[in-house]
Amino acid sequence: MTKIAIPSMSDSGLESDVCAHFGSCEYFTIVDLQDKSIAGIKAVSNSSPDGEHNCAAPSTILKSQNVEIILVSGIGGRPLMSLAENKIKVFAGAAGKISDAVQDYHKGLLRELSTNGTCNCSHH
Repeated sequence: MTKIAIPSMSDSGLESDVCAHFGSCEYFTIVDLQDKSIAGIKAVSNSSPDGEHNCAAPSTILKSQNVEIILVSGIGGRPLMSLAENKIKVFAGAAGKISDAVQDYHKGLLRELSTNGTCNCSHH
């Protein structure tokens, strides 16, 4: 079983929209995959007692859920490094609905990132 997380705009499972900004998403949709079939889906709140500007908070939340892979639209360098430190692989290019992101991952359309990031936001 592989656990994949996707930053989400809501807790609507596969029908939720992918959130384009990793650190500011409301939820992470976690998809359990077994042999490319979906075995389970749940939404986890992206809230931390450390506040929203802690770059490591989302990776800590995901690690506590045993997430192995995250699918993002883009991500800054510091959050990417925090995910790498927690041994969570990051794939960029996720867009549309959560179901679209999972399909694109299966088709090999998403790009695995190194620790450089893809976000050009000034606050990273």
